[in-house]
Amino acid sequence: MSEVHPHAIDVGGRRLEYLLRRSVRRRRLEISVAPDRQVTVTAPATATTERIELSVRRRAGWILRQQRAYEDLPPPPTPRQWVAGETHRYLGRQYRLKIVRGACAAVRLSGAFFIVSVPKPDDRQQVRRALEGWYREHAMSVLTNRVFVACTSTTWLRMVEQPRILVREMRLRWGSVTSNGRIYFNVDLVKLPLGCVDYVVTHELAHLRVPNHGPAFWRLLSRCMPDWERWKSRLLRESI
Repeated sequence: MSEVHPHAIDVGGRRLEYLLRRSVRRRRLEISVAPDRQVTVTAPATATTERIELSVRRRAGWILRQQRAYEDLPPPPTPRQWVAGETHRYLGRQYRLKIVRGACAAVRLSGAFFIVSVPKPDDRQQVRRALEGWYREHAMSVLTNRVFVACTSTTWLRMVEQPRILVREMRLRWGSVTSNGRIYFNVDLVKLPLGCVDYVVTHELAHLRVPNHGPAFWRLLSRCMPDWERWKSRLLRESI
């Protein structure tokens, strides 16, 4: 097994750290960035340190863009038990589950509680399906509204018509844009504070104009949402 050693170089006054793995089987140098933003360089055993560092410097711009992109990934969800007393979130607030018996599945908010009505209160899967269905319905409603607000509150996006949006479970993204102009949003967004929701919405709408994370993208995002950095920072601290 090849050994892995930590290395670092200075790129424009910024320290760029990476793990170096040498392999006798590898012929070409490869650079990868993991979702935790860890950079790994896999190089042929015969590659010199100078050659490796030069390759990292040449790819520094790409590495930093990948690391910034991964900052927008959602945190791992907290395992749920779907039992009475457990807390679940909606638009940044915590609500406790109160499970009652009912003829059919239904969910409503009442004070500090999610009241979940199901035929078999002890059946955790019934509780889970009822609450997940409620989240999907409300995520679609909230996100449709926030997209409309974002599109109509600024002229920088130059939207002729409101884009089509879809809500689904997404393990590694809060949102994504397709080549035909559709926007997919993570259903869990509706659990976050509204400012975080607006940041993700504006971020994805900006991608309809600028598909990458280059300087033009960040300028557009700043024009559309001047306080986006505040909400991005908040997003990184949120746990759902």
